[in-house]
Amino acid sequence: MEGGPPTPVDRKVITLKVLVDKARNRVIFAEADYEFVDILLSFLTLPIGTVVQLLGPDSTSIGSLTAMYNSVSSLELRHLRTDYCKGMLLNPRNASETECSKLKINVYPLEPAKLYKCHIISHLGGRLVSSCGWDGWFSTFKDRECRCQSKMSALVKVEEDKAIEGGGGVFVKDGISRFMITDDLQVMAASTAACIFLLQKLGINDGNEVEESHFVFDTQEVIRLLKFALLSKSPLTEAILYVHCSSKQESVKFQPKRTPQPDKNASASNTNNMTLKLWVSKSEKKVLYAEAGVDVVDFLVSILTYPLGSIIRLLGKKSGFGCVDNLYKSAEDLINGGYLKSGECTKMLVCPKLAPFHSVDNQLLQIEEASYPQYVYDRSLWVGAVAKTELSSPTTKLSEERRVSALVMDPKSPAGEVDAGKGYMKGPTTFMILNDLSVAPLSPIKSVALVNQMNVPIGDVVERAVTIGHVEALNLLNASLISKTVLSDVFN
Repeated sequence: MEGGPPTPVDRKVITLKVLVDKARNRVIFAEADYEFVDILLSFLTLPIGTVVQLLGPDSTSIGSLTAMYNSVSSLELRHLRTDYCKGMLLNPRNASETECSKLKINVYPLEPAKLYKCHIISHLGGRLVSSCGWDGWFSTFKDRECRCQSKMSALVKVEEDKAIEGGGGVFVKDGISRFMITDDLQVMAASTAACIFLLQKLGINDGNEVEESHFVFDTQEVIRLLKFALLSKSPLTEAILYVHCSSKQESVKFQPKRTPQPDKNASASNTNNMTLKLWVSKSEKKVLYAEAGVDVVDFLVSILTYPLGSIIRLLGKKSGFGCVDNLYKSAEDLINGGYLKSGECTKMLVCPKLAPFHSVDNQLLQIEEASYPQYVYDRSLWVGAVAKTELSSPTTKLSEERRVSALVMDPKSPAGEVDAGKGYMKGPTTFMILNDLSVAPLSPIKSVALVNQMNVPIGDVVERAVTIGHVEALNLLNASLISKTVLSDVFN
């Protein structure tokens, strides 16, 4: 399967021991150590936009998210606040990417964030300082424009102002514990009792009905497992035995998770709420398309930056999204069993944050945004600068007068603010949103063509204004995972 970064030359693999039901040609469970469980749990840290990219353009669509992803890819840059916004949506960073870089198999390895500085410099007291007056400000994108209109092209050597925990597993303690993973991705500590329970549950009474097998996972096989974790109720069987479990596949129908608030006046008075204009077919009672401003579109496209774990948490572990609910519940069980390394690891899995600067101004669903580590840099060490000096010894620690905290600029900000906020889209602009959440700048001619294409008489089209608050935002998020008619499902 194509998609994502290329597999490294030094191919890393994990061998998995699997118990197979021979008669039904299905996986009963797999047995693994902490390294494979770490990889499974890391799925919860992945932004959904990263998942769409990994699965590739020719893969089975993930609800309406694939259509929305493709529409963002087609947007002209002039509709975005900066040229970097599109990349942040299509290739969102993982707030836990440092930890995921230590995985035995990392499905989406990213280069560590690099900091760049304006290269206009001058000597001052033996140090190199910026002559533009923004000495402590940095960009994570090379050649973005500094506030002095110069290109930020000098790579600055920085270090994190904290110790990095090393050794052992990434999320799971690297003890002698073995784990069992069921076909629907329930992870539990290995035990005879659990094994017998599973066999009895599946109606297997004869040990001759099962056989042990071994399966080798590399990067592409892990991506394949990720795909079926999202789209199937039997991901291990489909990924390992290459069996299409059509009998077990379910067509998940969207069900609103909560009843919308009846007091519409109270909802409208909430300053965080947003307004959406729907164009509806009266006779067929379905949404044809919607019109909205940048606030609504920012909310929708920002879903691509949401980590899977946060999506499942918001939806109360009842998303209907493949087997990811089970994986999330397993992470909670492992926490309670004391199998995870630390409280910080716990938060990364069951309450993962957005990557730095990936939130939007009106964050209806309140996913916390991570901050960059407290970077410090040596003013005299500017890699790529016009001139540079060296520390007297590689082990020399930066003296206090040479240690400066780095302020990282928001890539979404044309003015180069260092405070997170605002969104991706440039306003004021009105956008057209299709039922599958594809977005595009509003075109009256295109809207007429769309209505004609649906064979809806012009006289049958009516306008309807709706309010999007927290409840509607949750339902839009849930429907985006499993439906291709999101607007009709949520607002009808």
